[in-house]
Amino acid sequence: MPKISVIMSTYKEQEIFLRKAIESILNQSYEDFEYIIILDNPQNKEHKRIINEYANNDDRIRFFVNEQNMGLTASLNKGIKYATGEFICRMDADDISKYDRIEKQLLYLIQNNYDLIGGITQMIDENDKPIYSIKSIPTDFNKIKKIIKYNQCLAHPTWIGKKELFIELDGYRNIPLCEDYDFTLRAILKGYKVSNLNETVLQYRMTNNSLSRNNLLEQFLYAEFITNAYSNGHVANIEKAKKYVDKNNNVKKATRYSKANKIFNDAINQLEKRNYILFILKGISIPFVSLTFLKKIYRFFMVQINSASR
Repeated sequence: MPKISVIMSTYKEQEIFLRKAIESILNQSYEDFEYIIILDNPQNKEHKRIINEYANNDDRIRFFVNEQNMGLTASLNKGIKYATGEFICRMDADDISKYDRIEKQLLYLIQNNYDLIGGITQMIDENDKPIYSIKSIPTDFNKIKKIIKYNQCLAHPTWIGKKELFIELDGYRNIPLCEDYDFTLRAILKGYKVSNLNETVLQYRMTNNSLSRNNLLEQFLYAEFITNAYSNGHVANIEKAKKYVDKNNNVKKATRYSKANKIFNDAINQLEKRNYILFILKGISIPFVSLTFLKKIYRFFMVQINSASR
């Protein structure tokens, strides 16, 4: 069977999260892989200690420390250059991969001759408690080409793809907050086939910081710009994207948008619990918090509609 290169960048994740992430890869049912871990915070002695501890006991780990902070995009591109496997698997340092994630995803990718695939994520909190679960995700390539105009539908931490794709696209571009979305759009525009394994493959950790961070509006604006370019059949210009974001972003809007995002996630959580009254009440409050967030909700529902259409 082919060799896999698992690529993960770390920065300042909590020890317990980092250990669970690492162990979820080392304990995979599929064993023929190298685990490239890049520490993007050379001052983080705790991470050095933890990762070296695992590396000393498992020679599949290849540990690298950046001389200075490079950011996620540059760190992942560095990992791609180091990769010796035929396929590349993404992992984040605070998530948990299912025991048979690599085995199932690799088989699905090879049997269907896809170039890049994702999988279903289950959202968990800081205590590993489920927040909500994605029920299903699009798998048909023709549907994905339509859906991706509204939202990224290949969850980045769940990716497994052919290394040749990552080389052909010259890795990730330096576009803030949307490097994975931009990568997927460029892959499709170049004619590569993408899909999803319609099974839960990973537990995605959502912390209070990730739910309320103030760069969520910036992320949405970048996504809006690059998908508009995609809809017109071309790859977005990064410099023009930055100007668009600067023009439409400010602290007040960003704060209100992140607050609306937290309410929206709470509403989805209530829907998961079948607390329909609370779901409705929270949903009604969103327009009073951030009108801009309604665009995101519109995109969310367009994904659902296009996913269900035949």
